[in-house]
Amino acid sequence: MKDTFVLDEKRKASFKRTRVFCAVLTYAFAILALACLIGIVVSVLMLNFGARSERKDLILYILSGSFAGGAGLFALSTYLFSKLTSAVSQKELDFRERLDSEESFFVGEGTLLTFGEKGVTLHGEEEGKYESVFVPYGETRYISICTRRRAREKGTWCVAIEMPVKYLMKKGEKAENEKVLVQADAKDRLYETLKKHGLTVLGEKRDEQKENQKFKAIKKFSLPNGKKRKTAILTLVVGILLAGGSVPLGIYYSASVGALMGAAGLVFLFRGTWNFIRAKAVFGVYGEGIFWRESNGKESLFLKWEDIESVIREEKNGYPVLTFKCSYGRYAIPAVRGAYECIKELKEEKCTQEK
Repeated sequence: MKDTFVLDEKRKASFKRTRVFCAVLTYAFAILALACLIGIVVSVLMLNFGARSERKDLILYILSGSFAGGAGLFALSTYLFSKLTSAVSQKELDFRERLDSEESFFVGEGTLLTFGEKGVTLHGEEEGKYESVFVPYGETRYISICTRRRAREKGTWCVAIEMPVKYLMKKGEKAENEKVLVQADAKDRLYETLKKHGLTVLGEKRDEQKENQKFKAIKKFSLPNGKKRKTAILTLVVGILLAGGSVPLGIYYSASVGALMGAAGLVFLFRGTWNFIRAKAVFGVYGEGIFWRESNGKESLFLKWEDIESVIREEKNGYPVLTFKCSYGRYAIPAVRGAYECIKELKEEKCTQEK
Protein backbone atom coordinates (compact mmCIF):
# COMPACT_ATOMS: atom_id res chain seq x y z
CA MET A 1 0.00 0.00 0.00
CA LYS A 2 2.87 2.34 0.88
CA ASP A 3 4.64 1.56 -2.41
CA THR A 4 1.45 2.34 -4.33
CA PHE A 5 1.10 5.69 -2.54
CA VAL A 6 4.72 6.63 -3.31
CA LEU A 7 4.25 5.64 -6.97
CA ASP A 8 1.05 7.69 -7.25
CA GLU A 9 2.76 10.75 -5.74
CA LYS A 10 5.65 10.39 -8.20
CA ARG A 11 3.25 10.23 -11.16
CA LYS A 12 1.37 13.24 -9.80
CA ALA A 13 4.63 15.21 -9.54
CA SER A 14 5.63 14.06 -13.04
CA PHE A 15 2.38 15.40 -14.52
CA LYS A 16 2.94 18.74 -12.81
CA ARG A 17 6.55 19.04 -14.09
CA THR A 18 5.44 18.22 -17.65
CA ARG A 19 2.62 20.78 -17.51
CA VAL A 20 4.90 23.54 -16.18
CA PHE A 21 7.60 22.70 -18.76
CA CYS A 22 5.09 22.89 -21.65
CA ALA A 23 3.67 26.19 -20.33
CA VAL A 24 7.16 27.73 -20.10
CA LEU A 25 7.95 26.65 -23.67
CA THR A 26 4.63 28.11 -24.87
CA TYR A 27 5.50 31.55 -23.49
CA ALA A 28 9.12 31.30 -24.70
CA PHE A 29 8.08 30.51 -28.28
CA ALA A 30 5.49 33.33 -28.20
CA ILE A 31 8.20 35.83 -27.19
CA LEU A 32 10.55 34.53 -29.91
CA ALA A 33 7.78 34.82 -32.54
CA LEU A 34 7.16 38.44 -31.52
CA ALA A 35 10.91 39.18 -31.62
CA CYS A 36 11.10 37.75 -35.15
CA LEU A 37 8.20 39.94 -36.30
CA ILE A 38 10.00 43.02 -34.97
CA GLY A 39 13.16 41.80 -36.71
CA ILE A 40 11.30 41.62 -40.05
CA VAL A 41 10.08 45.23 -39.69
CA VAL A 42 13.52 46.51 -38.71
CA SER A 43 15.23 44.69 -41.61
CA VAL A 44 12.75 46.03 -44.18
CA LEU A 45 13.04 49.58 -42.87
CA MET A 46 16.86 49.41 -42.92
CA LEU A 47 16.71 48.28 -46.55
CA ASN A 48 14.81 51.47 -47.38
CA PHE A 49 16.57 53.96 -45.12
CA GLY A 50 20.20 52.80 -44.98
CA ALA A 51 23.09 53.31 -47.34
CA ARG A 52 22.81 50.76 -50.14
CA SER A 53 25.46 48.18 -51.05
CA GLU A 54 25.21 44.70 -52.51
CA ARG A 55 26.69 43.00 -49.47
CA LYS A 56 24.53 44.91 -46.98
CA ASP A 57 21.37 44.34 -49.01
CA LEU A 58 22.12 40.62 -49.27
CA ILE A 59 22.59 40.34 -45.50
CA LEU A 60 19.36 42.21 -44.84
CA TYR A 61 17.43 40.04 -47.34
CA ILE A 62 18.79 36.92 -45.62
CA LEU A 63 17.86 38.35 -42.22
CA SER A 64 14.34 39.22 -43.40
CA GLY A 65 13.80 35.71 -44.75
CA SER A 66 15.23 34.14 -41.59
CA PHE A 67 13.04 36.29 -39.36
CA ALA A 68 9.97 35.43 -41.47
CA GLY A 69 10.70 31.72 -41.25
CA GLY A 70 11.41 31.99 -37.53
CA ALA A 71 8.17 33.90 -36.89
CA GLY A 72 6.14 31.20 -38.65
CA LEU A 73 7.97 28.35 -36.92
CA PHE A 74 7.76 29.90 -33.44
CA ALA A 75 4.08 30.86 -33.92
CA LEU A 76 3.27 27.26 -34.88
CA SER A 77 5.29 25.98 -31.90
CA THR A 78 3.38 28.33 -29.59
CA TYR A 79 0.05 26.97 -30.82
CA LEU A 80 1.11 23.32 -30.58
CA PHE A 81 2.61 23.67 -27.10
CA SER A 82 -0.45 25.57 -25.84
CA LYS A 83 -2.60 22.64 -26.99
CA LEU A 84 -0.16 20.18 -25.39
CA THR A 85 -0.24 22.15 -22.11
CA SER A 86 -4.04 21.99 -22.08
CA ALA A 87 -4.03 18.23 -22.81
CA VAL A 88 -1.46 17.51 -20.08
CA SER A 89 -3.44 19.66 -17.63
CA GLN A 90 -6.62 17.68 -18.34
CA LYS A 91 -4.81 14.34 -17.84
CA GLU A 92 -3.26 15.61 -14.62
CA LEU A 93 -6.65 16.65 -13.21
CA ASP A 94 -8.24 13.33 -14.21
CA PHE A 95 -5.38 11.42 -12.55
CA ARG A 96 -5.74 13.44 -9.33
CA GLU A 97 -9.51 12.77 -9.34
CA ARG A 98 -8.98 9.03 -9.70
CA LEU A 99 -6.45 9.02 -6.88
CA ASP A 100 -9.41 9.84 -4.64
CA SER A 101 -12.03 7.65 -6.33
CA GLU A 102 -13.33 6.57 -9.75
CA GLU A 103 -16.46 8.54 -8.82
CA SER A 104 -14.70 11.75 -7.73
CA PHE A 105 -14.63 14.97 -9.78
CA PHE A 106 -13.16 18.44 -9.25
CA VAL A 107 -15.76 21.18 -8.71
CA GLY A 108 -13.26 23.90 -7.77
CA GLU A 109 -9.62 24.45 -6.94
CA GLY A 110 -8.67 21.64 -4.56
CA THR A 111 -12.34 20.66 -3.99
CA LEU A 112 -13.71 17.25 -5.02
CA LEU A 113 -17.26 15.96 -5.27
CA THR A 114 -17.57 12.21 -4.67
CA PHE A 115 -20.66 10.13 -5.45
CA GLY A 116 -21.75 7.61 -2.84
CA GLU A 117 -24.65 5.25 -2.20
CA LYS A 118 -27.12 7.85 -0.90
CA GLY A 119 -25.66 11.19 -1.92
CA VAL A 120 -22.65 13.29 -2.87
CA THR A 121 -19.84 14.45 -0.60
CA LEU A 122 -17.89 17.67 -1.06
CA HIS A 123 -14.40 17.54 0.41
CA GLY A 124 -10.87 18.84 -0.04
CA GLU A 125 -8.32 17.09 -2.23
CA GLU A 126 -5.95 17.02 0.74
CA GLU A 127 -7.34 15.04 3.64
CA GLY A 128 -8.44 17.22 6.54
CA LYS A 129 -8.00 20.51 4.69
CA TYR A 130 -11.77 21.18 4.42
CA GLU A 131 -14.71 19.87 6.39
CA SER A 132 -16.64 17.29 4.34
CA VAL A 133 -20.22 18.12 3.37
CA PHE A 134 -22.77 15.41 2.56
CA VAL A 135 -25.84 16.19 0.40
CA PRO A 136 -28.57 13.54 -0.25
CA TYR A 137 -29.35 12.78 -3.89
CA GLY A 138 -32.97 13.86 -3.35
CA GLU A 139 -31.84 17.45 -2.79
CA THR A 140 -29.60 17.72 -5.85
CA ARG A 141 -30.14 18.41 -9.55
CA TYR A 142 -27.75 17.81 -12.46
CA ILE A 143 -27.77 20.13 -15.46
CA SER A 144 -25.76 19.67 -18.66
CA ILE A 145 -24.48 23.07 -19.86
CA CYS A 146 -22.51 24.18 -22.91
CA THR A 147 -20.63 27.45 -22.41
CA ARG A 148 -20.26 29.18 -25.77
CA ARG A 149 -18.09 32.24 -26.40
CA ARG A 150 -19.02 32.50 -30.07
CA ALA A 151 -22.17 32.26 -32.13
CA ARG A 152 -21.76 28.60 -33.02
CA GLU A 153 -22.72 25.15 -31.80
CA LYS A 154 -19.28 24.24 -30.47
CA GLY A 155 -18.45 25.17 -26.88
CA THR A 156 -17.13 23.91 -23.55
CA TRP A 157 -19.33 21.34 -21.84
CA CYS A 158 -19.81 20.89 -18.11
CA VAL A 159 -22.30 19.45 -15.63
CA ALA A 160 -23.65 21.83 -12.98
CA ILE A 161 -24.68 20.22 -9.69
CA GLU A 162 -27.37 22.17 -7.87
CA MET A 163 -27.77 21.78 -4.10
CA PRO A 164 -29.29 23.76 -1.20
CA VAL A 165 -26.95 26.45 0.11
CA LYS A 166 -27.78 25.43 3.71
CA TYR A 167 -25.36 22.52 3.45
CA LEU A 168 -22.48 24.91 2.81
CA MET A 169 -23.34 27.34 5.62
CA LYS A 170 -21.46 27.35 8.90
CA LYS A 171 -23.20 26.17 12.03
CA GLY A 172 -25.48 28.83 13.46
CA GLU A 173 -25.88 30.68 10.16
CA LYS A 174 -29.37 30.87 8.71
CA ALA A 175 -30.06 30.06 5.09
CA GLU A 176 -33.16 30.56 3.01
CA ASN A 177 -34.28 28.04 0.42
CA GLU A 178 -31.54 29.22 -1.92
CA LYS A 179 -29.64 26.96 -4.25
CA VAL A 180 -25.99 26.95 -5.19
CA LEU A 181 -24.31 25.46 -8.26
CA VAL A 182 -20.96 23.69 -8.40
CA GLN A 183 -19.48 22.76 -11.75
CA ALA A 184 -17.61 19.69 -12.99
CA ASP A 185 -16.06 19.09 -16.41
CA ALA A 186 -18.27 16.98 -18.67
CA LYS A 187 -16.55 13.65 -19.23
CA ASP A 188 -17.72 10.14 -20.04
CA ARG A 189 -16.77 8.91 -16.56
CA LEU A 190 -19.08 11.51 -14.98
CA TYR A 191 -22.05 10.62 -17.21
CA GLU A 192 -21.47 6.93 -16.49
CA THR A 193 -21.45 7.67 -12.76
CA LEU A 194 -24.71 9.63 -12.99
CA LYS A 195 -26.32 6.78 -14.94
CA LYS A 196 -25.05 4.20 -12.44
CA HIS A 197 -26.76 6.03 -9.56
CA GLY A 198 -29.97 6.56 -11.56
CA LEU A 199 -29.64 10.34 -11.63
CA THR A 200 -31.42 12.37 -14.33
CA VAL A 201 -29.37 14.88 -16.31
CA LEU A 202 -31.33 17.99 -17.30
CA GLY A 203 -30.33 20.70 -19.78
CA GLU A 204 -28.86 20.59 -23.25
CA LYS A 205 -27.93 17.32 -24.94
CA ARG A 206 -24.68 17.19 -26.88
CA ASP A 207 -24.82 16.52 -30.63
CA GLU A 208 -21.29 16.11 -32.00
CA GLN A 209 -22.54 16.04 -35.60
CA LYS A 210 -23.65 19.70 -35.35
CA GLU A 211 -20.56 21.08 -33.57
CA ASN A 212 -19.15 22.74 -36.70
CA GLN A 213 -22.39 24.66 -37.29
CA LYS A 214 -22.13 28.47 -37.16
CA PHE A 215 -25.12 30.71 -36.47
CA LYS A 216 -26.22 33.67 -38.59
CA ALA A 217 -27.31 36.90 -36.91
CA ILE A 218 -30.78 38.31 -37.51
CA LYS A 219 -29.67 41.70 -36.19
CA LYS A 220 -26.57 43.11 -34.48
CA PHE A 221 -26.29 46.11 -32.18
CA SER A 222 -23.16 47.94 -31.03
CA LEU A 223 -22.40 50.01 -27.94
CA PRO A 224 -19.25 52.15 -28.47
CA ASN A 225 -16.89 52.63 -25.53
CA GLY A 226 -15.91 56.32 -25.64
CA LYS A 227 -13.11 56.01 -23.06
CA LYS A 228 -11.40 53.14 -24.88
CA ARG A 229 -11.72 54.92 -28.23
CA LYS A 230 -10.01 58.03 -26.85
CA THR A 231 -7.13 55.86 -25.62
CA ALA A 232 -6.96 54.16 -29.03
CA ILE A 233 -6.82 57.55 -30.83
CA LEU A 234 -3.96 58.64 -28.54
CA THR A 235 -2.09 55.42 -29.43
CA LEU A 236 -2.69 56.12 -33.13
CA VAL A 237 -1.30 59.66 -32.81
CA VAL A 238 1.85 58.34 -31.11
CA GLY A 239 2.21 55.74 -33.89
CA ILE A 240 1.85 58.39 -36.63
CA LEU A 241 4.44 60.64 -34.96
CA LEU A 242 6.92 57.79 -34.54
CA ALA A 243 6.42 56.41 -38.06
CA GLY A 244 6.56 59.90 -39.62
CA GLY A 245 9.62 60.93 -37.63
CA SER A 246 11.49 57.72 -38.47
CA VAL A 247 11.89 58.73 -42.16
CA PRO A 248 13.97 61.93 -41.70
CA LEU A 249 15.74 60.33 -38.71
CA GLY A 250 16.77 57.36 -40.84
CA ILE A 251 17.92 59.54 -43.76
CA TYR A 252 19.80 62.28 -41.93
CA TYR A 253 20.98 60.65 -38.71
CA SER A 254 21.02 56.83 -38.45
CA ALA A 255 19.33 54.15 -40.53
CA SER A 256 19.33 51.72 -37.57
CA VAL A 257 17.72 54.18 -35.15
CA GLY A 258 15.21 55.23 -37.82
CA ALA A 259 14.32 51.60 -38.49
CA LEU A 260 13.74 50.88 -34.80
CA MET A 261 11.66 54.04 -34.44
CA GLY A 262 9.64 53.12 -37.54
CA ALA A 263 9.07 49.60 -36.20
CA ALA A 264 7.78 51.02 -32.91
CA GLY A 265 5.53 53.42 -34.84
CA LEU A 266 4.02 50.57 -36.88
CA VAL A 267 3.35 48.59 -33.69
CA PHE A 268 1.55 51.61 -32.16
CA LEU A 269 -0.40 52.18 -35.40
CA PHE A 270 -1.54 48.57 -35.59
CA ARG A 271 -2.46 48.43 -31.91
CA GLY A 272 -4.29 51.78 -32.02
CA THR A 273 -6.28 50.82 -35.13
CA TRP A 274 -7.19 47.42 -33.71
CA ASN A 275 -8.21 48.87 -30.33
CA PHE A 276 -10.33 51.58 -31.99
CA ILE A 277 -12.22 49.03 -34.08
CA ARG A 278 -12.75 46.73 -31.08
CA ALA A 279 -13.68 49.53 -28.63
CA LYS A 280 -17.36 48.64 -28.68
CA ALA A 281 -19.60 46.06 -27.10
CA VAL A 282 -21.59 43.89 -29.50
CA PHE A 283 -25.05 42.40 -28.95
CA GLY A 284 -26.53 40.03 -31.51
CA VAL A 285 -29.95 38.45 -31.87
CA TYR A 286 -29.94 35.06 -33.60
CA GLY A 287 -32.57 32.50 -34.46
CA GLU A 288 -30.76 30.15 -32.10
CA GLY A 289 -30.12 32.59 -29.23
CA ILE A 290 -28.34 35.81 -28.21
CA PHE A 291 -24.68 36.86 -28.35
CA TRP A 292 -22.83 39.40 -26.19
CA ARG A 293 -19.22 40.56 -26.35
CA GLU A 294 -17.73 43.10 -23.92
CA SER A 295 -15.91 46.14 -25.31
CA ASN A 296 -12.60 44.74 -24.03
CA GLY A 297 -13.06 41.83 -26.44
CA LYS A 298 -12.10 39.31 -23.75
CA GLU A 299 -15.50 38.44 -22.31
CA SER A 300 -18.23 37.03 -24.55
CA LEU A 301 -21.08 34.55 -24.37
CA PHE A 302 -23.79 32.94 -26.47
CA LEU A 303 -27.03 31.78 -24.83
CA LYS A 304 -29.47 29.50 -26.65
CA TRP A 305 -33.18 30.17 -26.52
CA GLU A 306 -33.69 26.68 -25.08
CA ASP A 307 -31.69 27.76 -22.00
CA ILE A 308 -33.32 31.19 -21.63
CA GLU A 309 -36.45 31.01 -19.46
CA SER A 310 -37.30 34.71 -19.59
CA VAL A 311 -35.99 38.11 -20.65
CA ILE A 312 -36.46 40.88 -18.07
CA ARG A 313 -36.05 44.59 -18.82
CA GLU A 314 -34.97 46.37 -15.64
CA GLU A 315 -32.55 48.86 -14.09
CA LYS A 316 -29.28 47.98 -12.36
CA ASN A 317 -27.12 50.62 -10.64
CA GLY A 318 -29.15 53.29 -12.43
CA TYR A 319 -28.60 51.82 -15.94
CA PRO A 320 -31.11 49.92 -18.09
CA VAL A 321 -30.20 46.25 -18.55
CA LEU A 322 -31.66 43.12 -20.09
CA THR A 323 -31.54 40.17 -17.71
CA PHE A 324 -31.59 36.72 -19.27
CA LYS A 325 -32.80 34.20 -16.72
CA CYS A 326 -31.62 30.62 -17.21
CA SER A 327 -32.07 27.54 -15.02
CA TYR A 328 -28.38 27.76 -14.07
CA GLY A 329 -28.01 31.53 -13.59
CA ARG A 330 -28.89 35.09 -14.58
CA TYR A 331 -26.99 37.24 -17.08
CA ALA A 332 -27.42 41.03 -17.00
CA ILE A 333 -26.42 42.81 -20.22
CA PRO A 334 -26.62 46.59 -20.95
CA ALA A 335 -29.86 47.35 -22.79
CA VAL A 336 -28.79 48.49 -26.26
CA ARG A 337 -31.45 50.63 -27.92
CA GLY A 338 -33.79 48.49 -30.04
CA ALA A 339 -32.47 45.14 -28.75
CA TYR A 340 -35.43 44.33 -26.49
CA GLU A 341 -37.94 45.16 -29.24
CA CYS A 342 -36.06 42.86 -31.63
CA ILE A 343 -36.13 40.03 -29.07
CA LYS A 344 -39.83 40.60 -28.36
CA GLU A 345 -40.63 40.39 -32.06
CA LEU A 346 -38.76 37.10 -32.36
CA LYS A 347 -39.51 35.47 -28.98
CA GLU A 348 -42.48 37.28 -27.43
CA GLU A 349 -43.24 34.34 -25.10
CA LYS A 350 -39.85 34.86 -23.41
CA CYS A 351 -40.56 38.54 -22.68
CA THR A 352 -43.21 37.88 -20.06
CA GLN A 353 -41.64 39.92 -17.25
CA GLU A 354 -40.90 43.62 -17.36
CA LYS A 355 -39.82 45.92 -14.51
